[in-house]
Order: sequence, then structure tokens, then C-alpha cells
Amino acid sequence: MDPELTKVAGVLIAVAVGAGIVLATILVVARRRLENGWIATQQQRGLLYDRLKHQGVLVQKFMETANYRLTGERDSLEVLGRRQTKVATGRTPPEKAAAIIELNGHLEQLISIADSDPGLSGLSEYETLREKIEQAVDDIGRAAANYNETVDAYNKQASGFFGRLFGSLQADRFDASKRKRGAERL
Repeated sequence: MDPELTKVAGVLIAVAVGAGIVLATILVVARRRLENGWIATQQQRGLLYDRLKHQGVLVQKFMETANYRLTGERDSLEVLGRRQTKVATGRTPPEKAAAIIELNGHLEQLISIADSDPGLSGLSEYETLREKIEQAVDDIGRAAANYNETVDAYNKQASGFFGRLFGSLQADRFDASKRKRGAERL
């Protein structure tokens, strides 16, 4: 065989092997990024739902505390309880988001009514509870924003070239077009 032809063939083989290694490295990194994005999405969702559960406990305590004092608002307190249940039973992030908006609006109305009640406004337990509820509402807003940012980042990764590639190879894990894991924003 011609030594020059052997040299060219060796260079082509080395280039092909190098390209294969680079491509394999890129695929491994892309897959790891998708997996990390999915894990981050699930963690943010868990944090958001934990905050919602905490708010549910606070709303329940508010109802118990205010129930004795706000006798004229019993119907309104029952509505608050139903709205809290609606948040807990919402199946999709948009359902939960709509229920949270309803709950927080109604909760604000009841808190303003309770603040005008001289018996409640002076109770340190009520004041502490009101502050915790306000903090919980803020925490939920931040958690929802973080969740939405994480979902957007994951969806961007999943809809990119490698996301679609892995989606076609492993439809049950990385399918960005059919299941859109975490695609629904809160």
C-alpha cells in the first residue's frame, strides 16, 4: 500500500474517532442537563406545593380563630374553606393558580374585616397569624415565580435539538413534544 494513502487513511480515522468522542461527550452533557432540568423542575414544584400546604394550615387556623369573633362572616368563612379545598384539589398548575388567586383575594377581604373587629385586632395570636399568612402569600408568589422560571428553562432545553433527539430516543423520559413535563406554568 502507498505510504501516503496509509497516512491519509490514518488521519481520516483519527478525525472520525475524535468526532465520535466529541459527539458522545456532547450527547452525555446534553442528557445530563435535561435530567438536571427535570429534577430542578420537580424540586421547585415540591417547594411550591409545600408552601401551599403551609398556607392551608394557616388558613385553617385563621378560620378557627376568626370563627368565634366574626359571627356575621360565617358564610364568608365557609367560602374561604371551600376555596382552600379548591387549591388543594387542583389537578393542574393553571387550576391551582386560579384557586390561589381566588383564595388570596377572599383571604384579604376577611383579614380586612377581621382587622376592624376590636376583639381580634388586639389578640397577639391573631396578629401573629395574620403576619404568617401574609408571609405565606409572599412565599407562594416567590415559589410560583421560581417554579415558572425552572419550567421555562427546562422547556427551552427540551424543545432544543438535543431535547427533541432524546425525546425521540426515550419518549417516556424526555418527550418535549407529547407530554411536556412541567410545561404548564402556574
